[in-house]
Parts: sequence; structure tokens; C-alpha cells
Amino acid sequence: MLSADLHTHTNFSDGELSPAEILNEAILKNIHYLAITDHDTLSGYKKAKKIIKSSNFNQITLIPGVEISTTFEGSYIHLLGYFFDVNNKELNEILKLLQVRRNDFAKYVLHSLNNEGFKIEWGDILTNVKGSLGRLHIAYALKNKGIVKKVSDAFDLYLNPLKISYNQHYEFDTAEIIKLVKNAGGICSIAHPHTVKNAENLIPKLVKKGLVGIEIIENKKIYNSDNDYMKIGLTKTAGSDFHKNGKNSFIGKNKLTEEEFLSLYSNSKKFLNGKIKWKL
Repeated sequence: MLSADLHTHTNFSDGELSPAEILNEAILKNIHYLAITDHDTLSGYKKAKKIIKSSNFNQITLIPGVEISTTFEGSYIHLLGYFFDVNNKELNEILKLLQVRRNDFAKYVLHSLNNEGFKIEWGDILTNVKGSLGRLHIAYALKNKGIVKKVSDAFDLYLNPLKISYNQHYEFDTAEIIKLVKNAGGICSIAHPHTVKNAENLIPKLVKKGLVGIEIIENKKIYNSDNDYMKIGLTKTAGSDFHKNGKNSFIGKNKLTEEEFLSLYSNSKKFLNGKIKWKL
């Protein structure tokens, strides 16, 4: 049975596997429709696309995807963009700006930690960065330097408090990004909605702004049934949010059936009045 994993990360953002390794994992897990959704970058997707064109990965249908950092009415929201034109000028300009803002935040964290007496350098953070620099890279650096014992400690003790104190948030307005992706011939779904503050109040507002999908994660649903989110005009998306292999982390852990994926594509096409950029 064909299935779809629409939320994966490569080492071009905060994942551990290369695009080629992601493709191999997808084949092993019988995933036919795959979206690489690196944070604020299309580099992993573009690399995977080249690999598919030049080698024997015809079992995989690769979908244009990205996970974009946004904010809306005081809540941090990650949007998953699908089916858009990967060469769209405006979208690529925003992604480049997000990379600059991510670097600026990382430098702020480095400066703050140095002021507290911790010996950590810019090179320590960049060691494992191939593309989009994220807070996880900083957390790994803190662990490698012995400043924290666990990656989670880095977030709890330093990264989360420093993100709150940082007065130049790098995220864009959620509604603006939804419109941008739509103009690029794609649609947006809200990623891991259970992590969004005040989600049940914000999501209906975002539907009015053009939000099409909602990522459904078993045991972490914010709606009691499929009918609840369908009533407000949302379509189900699903993905593993894969970053690395582990006991509870693998490609295909959370996925759509082929029928559900085709429904998402059909609804997206209708929303875009047929002007969907990626053709199935």
C-alpha cells in the first residue's frame, strides 16, 4: 500500500541524515510520496531532486516542501509549505532572509553565553551545519563542550530563555507566509499544532487567511475527531517530523494513506483554483 510522509528533515537543517539517506529510508519504509521539509531552506529538497533525476530512485515521488518559522498573535507557529514553485523569487528571498536572521540569533546566543563565562566559539556551533543553522546545532555545541549533559538541558537552561529575551524575532507573520506560499502556487499546513499556544483559537483565524492543512499526530490531537477540523475547512496532513533514526523516530511513523494524500492534493488544487505549481 502506497503512503506519504510529508514532514522530514535532512542534514541541510537539523536532521542527521543526508538527502540520499532520507530517500533510502523512505524506500525501506515503503513511502512513495515524500516531502523534505527542512527549516527555512530548500537546499535539502533540491539535493534530493538532483539525486532522483540522476539515479534509480523512481520509487519515490518527491514533493516540494519546507518548514517555515512564523509568529501569529504572540504564538510561534511552524508552517509546512507544499506543492509550490521552488524557484519563486519572493519565497526564496524570504528564506534567505530567514537564514540571516537565524545566524544573527545564534550570534546573540554565543555572545550571551560568553558573557556568562562559557568558552564556546562560532566554529563550535558551525561544526555540523550544512545549511540552515538552528537552535539544535547550538544545543549540540553546548553538549559537546560539556556545558550541558543533555541536549534538552541546553534548551531548558539557555536556548528557551534566550529566545524569550531576544528582541528581534526572526520569524515572519504567519498570514504573510501563507499568502506568499499561495502566490508561489502552493499551500500551507500547520505543523505539530499541539505545540502552538492558544491553537484552538488561532487556527480558525488562520483558515480565514488561507491555511489549508493541519498536521494530525496520533495521541496529540487538538481536535476530537476528523469532522471537527474538516468543519472549519482544513484538510489532514501527516508526517514523521523525522530528524534521526531511533526507537520512536523513523520515517513513516506518522503518515497519510495514498487516498488521504490524493485528497490533500485535490483540495489544494481547488483552493488554488487549479493554479497549483507542482503537478501530480
